[in-house]
Amino acid sequence: MPNLDSEGYEFFGLKDAEIRGMLIERIEFLMANLSWSKKTLADKAGLPTSSIYTKLDRESTGQLTLLDMCAIAKAMDISVIQLLPLTAAERVAGGKPPAKASMLKMWDVLLSRSAEELEVIYQIDKLLHAKKAEAQQRFAFGGYK
Repeated sequence: MPNLDSEGYEFFGLKDAEIRGMLIERIEFLMANLSWSKKTLADKAGLPTSSIYTKLDRESTGQLTLLDMCAIAKAMDISVIQLLPLTAAERVAGGKPPAKASMLKMWDVLLSRSAEELEVIYQIDKLLHAKKAEAQQRFAFGGYK
């Protein structure tokens, strides 16, 4: 895989080995949440077991192909995008998602909403955070006894 060095995408400044390590970390995190072994992953994804062991070995040079990633995502019943550490928080955490794998399905459902529904959810979330901050501020200043 060529060393990608572009300022125009999420992985700017990261070496290929770091990106690969994050992808492996993400897949292993999801496997752990599903209580799957590499053999189970290989069986459910319809991929050769030896291939999965090689491609998920941090010391190996084996690369996951897009088709491998699609098969893995399909086996895990998630979007292939969810295999990628796309947010800054995930990259700082070394590829681990900021939420548990069980929540990924919830994110899929939320992201499939219309723009109007997402706006309503966003406004509700803003209101909840404002009320929480207000309560914390009152508590900090002795408003609750």
